[in-house]
Amino acid sequence: MVTRNPDMSIRMFLFAGVLVQGLLGGTDAADSIKVKYTFNPIVKIATKTAGAQRDLAASITVIEPVAIRESGTSQVFELAGLQVPGLYVTEWGLLGFGVAGQAAGKLSMRGMGGGANTHVLILRNGRPDYMGLMGCTIADEFNTDGVERIEVIRGPASFLYGTNATGGVINLVPRKVGHPGFETHIRAGGGSFQTRELSIGHGGKQGPLDYYLTVSRNTTDGHRKDGNSGYQGSHFSLHTGYAWSAQTQIECNCTLADMTIHDPGQAVNPAQDNWYDVVRYGGDLNLSHFGSLGETQLKLHGNFGSHDFFDGWYSKDRLLGIMGYQTMNPWTGHTLTAGFDWKQYGGDARDASADYPAYYIREYAPYVHLQQLLGSAVIVSAGLRLENHELFGWEILPKAGLVLHFTPVNTFRLSAARGFRSPSIRELYFWMPANASLGPDRVWNYEAGITQEIGRILSLEGVVFHTRGTNLIQFTMPPPRWVNQGEYSTRGFEFLTRFRPGAAAEMTASASIMDLDESIYNTPAQKWSVSMRIHVWRAVFTGSLLHVKDWKGADFSGPSPQPVLVPMNDYTVVNTGLQMPVFRGLGFSLMLRNLFDSQYEAMHGYPMPGRTFQSSVTCGF
Repeated sequence: MVTRNPDMSIRMFLFAGVLVQGLLGGTDAADSIKVKYTFNPIVKIATKTAGAQRDLAASITVIEPVAIRESGTSQVFELAGLQVPGLYVTEWGLLGFGVAGQAAGKLSMRGMGGGANTHVLILRNGRPDYMGLMGCTIADEFNTDGVERIEVIRGPASFLYGTNATGGVINLVPRKVGHPGFETHIRAGGGSFQTRELSIGHGGKQGPLDYYLTVSRNTTDGHRKDGNSGYQGSHFSLHTGYAWSAQTQIECNCTLADMTIHDPGQAVNPAQDNWYDVVRYGGDLNLSHFGSLGETQLKLHGNFGSHDFFDGWYSKDRLLGIMGYQTMNPWTGHTLTAGFDWKQYGGDARDASADYPAYYIREYAPYVHLQQLLGSAVIVSAGLRLENHELFGWEILPKAGLVLHFTPVNTFRLSAARGFRSPSIRELYFWMPANASLGPDRVWNYEAGITQEIGRILSLEGVVFHTRGTNLIQFTMPPPRWVNQGEYSTRGFEFLTRFRPGAAAEMTASASIMDLDESIYNTPAQKWSVSMRIHVWRAVFTGSLLHVKDWKGADFSGPSPQPVLVPMNDYTVVNTGLQMPVFRGLGFSLMLRNLFDSQYEAMHGYPMPGRTFQSSVTCGF
């Protein structure tokens, strides 16, 4: 085996790890266990069954608690955009992504998305979270406070999660206190352009009861002098859990975000009074039981929002649903998961020209996923979902996967999956392009990946994929109308590496290189990123680099809902930070963003800020 008879290159990596470990403070046996777990975390997002990442056919990225805690940002998608290859998020300033029109906060994954249509499904504790009327994600709603870890599927996962999971899935796992006692964390700080933050987290565990509560407030005047780019946001989250017995647990998770966002407009046409007041809230009640038949899960969930905009738009929306599944192991090496989802989404709205009636749409779906271990090194899997939409009927969503463990430190995998996106209520009923006869967007994705571990200090992963989209909803005229006629094809390569010589240092790097269709915007053909953290004595130094190359922006200033595509300049941004404990739970941190004062745009027409700083004081007890 490789670990028993390492060749010269492996010996060199091991020697480098021991050297760095000795310089920075060393690790004990517990640290070695943590290193092993880091390279092969336990995840549920890909199959709804807890399992090791190396046993999954899907491409998975896990952002662990230490990366969230030491990132220096409170915005989920800023962090995910740096850590996840193939994921890009448009931005316009220090805080606040925006919610309407050509606003920032548009997600794309492997070329899917980039505009108002949502092709990346966001989950909170496994439940879908998107706007019921527009079908879009409100990026400012998602705050890292109260988030334990972030799990990401790169590629379609509609066979498990249904609509909007065409490009990928991002699941936010709520923070829990797993040990008896109580803990409190407070962070307060400020920085450039009157940016201010205050965050409080408190949780505990007593007997069968555990809970964790967060409250935070973030504000900024914004960096644009020609337009108002201010932002004010308050976020709340609550997790509570109760263990009825060793086999049965019930938990409740709630979130609320109250935001006022100002769109500064393009630099050629700045705006002072483009404001958006948004309130988003939701929750889930989850019952889990582990018995002789396996794992049973039942979840009731809801997501709500109200939007009030400067141009007269006002809307209320909701998404209600039930999710349930049963996991069994009928014989050795076999796992069977069978589930059923039901949801209803919609709402009502008005604008300066019309008062729209309430629209609601129902979808439901049974699904099944099978996984079989053959011998000790081969895992085959298959899944099927039958999604029913009350307007266009049934959608068949298959998935197949193969995992080969050539050695204990080398894995090869293959997968094929179909994804879809239901047309939003906006596309079906709102404004002149609306078309009530629309069907879903459809994609097929094929990919192959290989993972190699070298010792316990280095992990390498490479993935090649090919995604084909058909029946895509596009704008045509005359007459102006949304129709299902678009197609595209994207091929790409993703590379990830993690170097962790010990608990005192870690570096991760990723790259995505894609051959994009000419119609794709807000997605770079090349994205390179590096993140690192180093513990020296009691201080933690962090750094990150993001390089974006070969991409197109979108200009929506014309009369058509379809944008004019604009070639964008490449850019590189470097951030660095320092976290220093002072005395018994009291600490200080300093974050420098855009260290080299690069002039760039992360979306067309919106210049990003130059070098900025953020400092904070933290207290934990």
